[in-house]
Amino acid sequence: MTLPKTKQYIASNPRFKLKTAAWPKLQEGQMEIVYKCLQPYASVHSLDDLVRDCISRNYEATLKNPNTDIPQSVLYHLNLLQEAGTIEEVI
Repeated sequence: MTLPKTKQYIASNPRFKLKTAAWPKLQEGQMEIVYKCLQPYASVHSLDDLVRDCISRNYEATLKNPNTDIPQSVLYHLNLLQEAGTIEEVI
């Protein structure tokens, strides 16, 4: 299931956690930063927390377009991680 990138969904501050402690094969850069922000295994992180943590790890420096909406960019990578079976949304 694809995570929506709507303003309403972002405002709801969804929460996520890793499904496994095994380190998956990741793209370097943004994907790796998002994954590291989800650690440790079994801890739950809100989207706001993930965005804040990604920014503290220089996520913005990896963006090609400085006008990129960071929450939407983080959600894009969360979608990829969810499709790979690495994370799940906590409801």
